[in-house]
Amino acid sequence: MSSGPINSRRRLGVEERRRQIAEVGGELVARYGSYGVSMQAVADAVGLSLPGLLHHVRGRDELLALIVTAHYDDEGLSPALHGEAALSLPATLRGIVDRNLERPSLVALFVRLAVEAHDPAHPAHAYYRERHGAMLDRLRALPWSLPERFRDDGALLDLLRTALCAMDGAQAQSLTDPAEGLESLWSRVERTLFGAAEWDGCR
Repeated sequence: MSSGPINSRRRLGVEERRRQIAEVGGELVARYGSYGVSMQAVADAVGLSLPGLLHHVRGRDELLALIVTAHYDDEGLSPALHGEAALSLPATLRGIVDRNLERPSLVALFVRLAVEAHDPAHPAHAYYRERHGAMLDRLRALPWSLPERFRDDGALLDLLRTALCAMDGAQAQSLTDPAEGLESLWSRVERTLFGAAEWDGCR
């Protein structure tokens, strides 16, 4: 999709316009980084004036929060959400990592906002507060192919929570210490969580 100005003959509803802003803003951040994208650039790209953009997002923090909340997790999970029975958990998590390797600027934005959003007044505070719970609920509902001991819901919950924490930690570590990148760090996680013989046939 082009990030050039969008000319539409019909008037977009509020939610549709916000989805458009999130999509186009995400493309700009992926291309130029969050620090390289101004509110005016996003306004130009979606065919709004700057006051018009501010009618939908009240400032830069809210814009960045909207980009993360609208696209970050859904894009990474979409192949699994549309998959069939007997999904591979290691392969699904690897797919999320591979997707994030393609969009380092959005990963950096996600990690930065995770720190800033500890403030209850931050626009992304509710998203980060509720994110792990929402992700766990979605993942637990999928039909995974699992070793016998993880077919217990409590054991699966522990595994999923550990995997999500490891993924978030690997992303942060890859940004703060680029000597070892996300792909290498996740390979270590894979060997630790999914390397045992019990995962043969479930990877």
